[in-house]
Amino acid sequence: MILREARATLVLALPIAGTQLAQMAIHTTDVWLLSHYSEQALGAAALGVAIFSFLWIIGLGMATATPALAAQARGYDPNDRDGVRQAVHDGLISTGLYGLICTLLMIVIEPFLVLIGQPPELVALAVPFMQAISGMFITSLWFMVLRGFVSVLERPRVALVLTVIALLLNAAVNYVLIFGFWIVPSLGVVGAGLGSSIVNLAILLGIVWYIARDPQFASYQLSRGWWRTTPRRMTAFLRVALPISLALGAEIGLFSAAALLMGRLGATDVAAHQIALQWAAIAFMVPMGLGQAATVRVGLAAGARDAAGVAHAGWIAIAMGMSFMLCTALIFGFAGATLIGVFVADRNSEVFLLATTYLGMAALFQLVDGAQGVANGALRGLKDTATPMVMTLVGYWLIGFPIAIWFGFYTPLRGIGVWIGLVVGLAVVAALLLWRFARQSHRLRRMQERAA
Repeated sequence: MILREARATLVLALPIAGTQLAQMAIHTTDVWLLSHYSEQALGAAALGVAIFSFLWIIGLGMATATPALAAQARGYDPNDRDGVRQAVHDGLISTGLYGLICTLLMIVIEPFLVLIGQPPELVALAVPFMQAISGMFITSLWFMVLRGFVSVLERPRVALVLTVIALLLNAAVNYVLIFGFWIVPSLGVVGAGLGSSIVNLAILLGIVWYIARDPQFASYQLSRGWWRTTPRRMTAFLRVALPISLALGAEIGLFSAAALLMGRLGATDVAAHQIALQWAAIAFMVPMGLGQAATVRVGLAAGARDAAGVAHAGWIAIAMGMSFMLCTALIFGFAGATLIGVFVADRNSEVFLLATTYLGMAALFQLVDGAQGVANGALRGLKDTATPMVMTLVGYWLIGFPIAIWFGFYTPLRGIGVWIGLVVGLAVVAALLLWRFARQSHRLRRMQERAA
């Protein structure tokens, strides 16, 4: 049973993790292209992407509710096409409305950038970039909703294939739009935003086309009345979705706040911080994929009223996530200099030395980062999102962030102190979420025993 569940989880998780890594590679490609265009363009894009990403991750939380609800509906009744279809429709409606609001915010962002004191020359480039990239807000979130749908039907490879195609297409389109080619003029940073919007529209159309043509997917008739819902349905959907959004926002917000703290310590510290964090983010894509697989596997078991299946699916996924992150911790600890060397050529520079130190700190939180990422996914499969949201807010903002400020600014540790705050925050959240899943899975088992 354990091997069968592990295999089912891996079959589902690997394409999802691959999709996450391919999406990160798209962003890395844009950064690389802009770094060869101009430093000013790269800085403007970094500012724009920071704001865009924070808003987008909240929308991703809404999209993540779709597989959680759809999996439970399918687990309870494998032939319940209405329940799955309604979860997808509510995901499309909620992310569509949220995406529309964020698109409008990105278009009129200039006063906000001026208000927070960004340099005029940076604002002049960042504003048109953010207006251009705003075109991918709705399309990218809708793609995530539909990716959740195909994952619930345990066929996530289509999303992986489309994302890899998007990676190649993005590199070609953005190169042409940024640098110009033949009759296409050089658009610089605006070209990067337009290219991303075009590519995300293309892969959305690709997954819609595939779903419409594939007999298994087409049988769910997703196009039928997708814009219609009821207040009761939407309330039930948002009750699951909003806590996920806030929990994701709390985690991303902590790392964004850490970058701001590093900025107060100096340009060298923040540059080293970002380099180390890039490797940590890449490593986290695998437990994130396992967490999304756990949402589906736990949801299917919960819908089938299989308490033992819930426990098996959750704990096996958590063990797999922690095992992978143990490997990355060892790599960060023993091969950190080699990894940092990918970004920094001068091994004697202060940036290189600091980044290597920070990557060593990242090694300390790999296990707990993997545990909290997968445990959160398992709890979403139980539609348990409100309490985990509170736990993440407490761990990150009431414990981790104050520790980062104290050790970073009131002790000689400086940047290392900020990373201590990240380590402690992630460890506390991991402990709380693991306890929560243990408690919930035990409660389900007791309820099932009493019912028998």
